[in-house]
Amino acid sequence: VPTRVAPMPQPPVRPSVAVPSVAPLGPVPPPSVAPVPPPTAVAPPPVAAAGPAPVRPSGEKAPPVPAPPVHVVPSAPQSPPPGVAVAARPPPTVGTPSAPGPGLTPGQRKGLVVGGIAVVLAGLALVFVMPGGGVEVRNAQAGERVYVSGVLLAADRSLPEDPGGWLVSTAVDGRLHRFGKVSKAEHIDLRTLADAAPQADAKGMLSVTGPAGCRVALGSQVLESATPLVSPMPAGREFEVRVTCGGKPDVVRWVMAVPGQSVALDVP
Repeated sequence: VPTRVAPMPQPPVRPSVAVPSVAPLGPVPPPSVAPVPPPTAVAPPPVAAAGPAPVRPSGEKAPPVPAPPVHVVPSAPQSPPPGVAVAARPPPTVGTPSAPGPGLTPGQRKGLVVGGIAVVLAGLALVFVMPGGGVEVRNAQAGERVYVSGVLLAADRSLPEDPGGWLVSTAVDGRLHRFGKVSKAEHIDLRTLADAAPQADAKGMLSVTGPAGCRVALGSQVLESATPLVSPMPAGREFEVRVTCGGKPDVVRWVMAVPGQSVALDVP
């Protein structure tokens, strides 16, 4: 007789439990700290163009999006619409220079400059204009001394009276340089004089008049005779003549005789 076997009892059904699909996480290591770079000026990130938002599952809220930084850009001047008249901008005002003070004007400064140049040129040309109606000596070399009738020209450039003119000579470094006859005029141009050739043992004459009994020294030599006197002297050389009278200051003159010339010196 077949025997029926009762079915095995089923275990009780357990409620379903959600099993995570990811293995449980172990201990999380601490995050590595990178060195902080020095602060640098970083340009703001470009704002991406608006596009379709990503599709999110229903029921999920989108995270809040931070507002992009606002950069104020100066707006360019807008051109007025056509047909609208725009008032012209007034030109910038320029301060008017104040009137010059009591100083020199440009014209006066220019005059001073021109005058200074003229003085320099006159000095280079060695043209001397003497005050008080004195004679003007032109074209003298540096260090050239002028003698009129054998006597050194005075500081006031006054000439002795001589209707027939004067014998003018010049000396450089104590020696006769040039000489010639000059008629009466307001100036003496030394370029018209002839160069002097050296002459050995040339002689001239010295005449000294004035108070009687005065001693006369020609250079370092004291002449034997007293004033009035006439004495020979070497020609072509400069000499200092010193006249000494008792109780009066000495009278000093410079003389130079051209060969054969007689130099007259009157002592007051």
